[in-house]
Amino acid sequence: MNNFQATIGIEVHAELNTNSKMFSAAAVSFIDQPNTNINEIDLGLPGILPSPNKAAVIKAIQLATALKMKIDPILCFDRKNYFYPDLPKGFQITQQYHPIGKEGSITISNKDIRIERIHLEEDTAKQQIINGELCLDYNRCGIPLIEIVSQPDITTSKEAIEYLNELKRILIFLNISDGKMEEGSFRADVNISVNLIGAKNLGTKVEIKNINSFANVASAIEYEYQRQIRQILKNIPVVQETRRWDDKMNKTIFMRLKLDNVDYHYFREPNIIQLDISHLIKDAQNQMLELPSSIKQKMWADKIQPNLINQLLDNYDAYKVYKYVNDKINNSNLVTTWIIVELGFLLKKNNGTYQTLNKVFLNNSICLLKLLLEEKINNKQGKVIFAKMYETNKTPDILIKELGFVQITDNKIIGNYLKEYLIKNPEMIKQYKNRPERVTKFFIGLLMRDTKGQANPIVASEILKKLLS
Repeated sequence: MNNFQATIGIEVHAELNTNSKMFSAAAVSFIDQPNTNINEIDLGLPGILPSPNKAAVIKAIQLATALKMKIDPILCFDRKNYFYPDLPKGFQITQQYHPIGKEGSITISNKDIRIERIHLEEDTAKQQIINGELCLDYNRCGIPLIEIVSQPDITTSKEAIEYLNELKRILIFLNISDGKMEEGSFRADVNISVNLIGAKNLGTKVEIKNINSFANVASAIEYEYQRQIRQILKNIPVVQETRRWDDKMNKTIFMRLKLDNVDYHYFREPNIIQLDISHLIKDAQNQMLELPSSIKQKMWADKIQPNLINQLLDNYDAYKVYKYVNDKINNSNLVTTWIIVELGFLLKKNNGTYQTLNKVFLNNSICLLKLLLEEKINNKQGKVIFAKMYETNKTPDILIKELGFVQITDNKIIGNYLKEYLIKNPEMIKQYKNRPERVTKFFIGLLMRDTKGQANPIVASEILKKLLS
């Protein structure tokens, strides 16, 4: 088994989150009733003239830029001719000969995965089997789609997941696609072949379709890798075919034989004129949001824990909350801890989500973190207040009074406590010259214990320093 290696390429179809479809003005929505967002262009009725969606073109330019690709300044489309019920025109408008982006890459674990091309096209209708009948929802037909085709540079399921995750982050953070694999807006087809290590020729390529989660992508690759090795060891030829992943049986299932050259009779789409988009390229690039790789580098520089960075980059709603708060606080370590760890715990406990948090709570959180930075409350008090804020939407100031956390700042009161401690602990005073931090921590700890954390630590430290010196 250890004498074999896998060669893997991945084709990703990502639906673009535009307001209208790729070539028509019909709305894009995933919650409306079936077959309500359609028009004559989507249905391919006679006499129709499609028109490219400018927003989709801009998003494609931005993705090509993020993937370090060569961008074609001339936009043109082709017809891919085939008949299937989910495509009422009898052809799909795509970019076979002039993809908008070529020769890019994504870096994972210090390895570059080359990307051959990205191209724009239209999605097909959604198919469902209901009560034994094939049902078609044309709401999805015509939704802008971008296909991202990698080179076969991936060798393990781990690399495949890392590649897909990085691509998904780019799509989401640049507001190109919502990347929801479970809803079909981010779909991956895997091509995998197996050969002996050191062999000059690659093995026979098998395509796996209908993979609906990252976990299933990993499982499908592992299963197919082992399946092909078993075939080779038994001297049974691996056949070029299309298979699907069955997550109930945990195996790939044969769908159909795959031919190398399927003749789709491609030709230039006659109803869409060739367009010069060179003027759009710079504008699209200037409008780009910050890339996740750039955000990650800044967080590394701030020495944020890697697991917290990944949690933020894998949850865009959490990142938006983090950014909203940190723009006011400007302390990424503190904000990350409270937004990911403390708030994450509260959301999980209460079945909440970052998406549903209201501005009142977020603004109260900003006030709370400022109080922590000013040491007007301690961390233990902050956690209690934070939980109450989540429950009630009350401000930190109100809750501090209600919970009895109002700080003691009176010099005389704090001084009397400290003088008493000094009288009772002469041995600690003798250590002050050699171990000032330990002695200071000891006396401040006694003060916090006896005042139930209400003594202001800054005021207390200044008074103690004077008394000890």
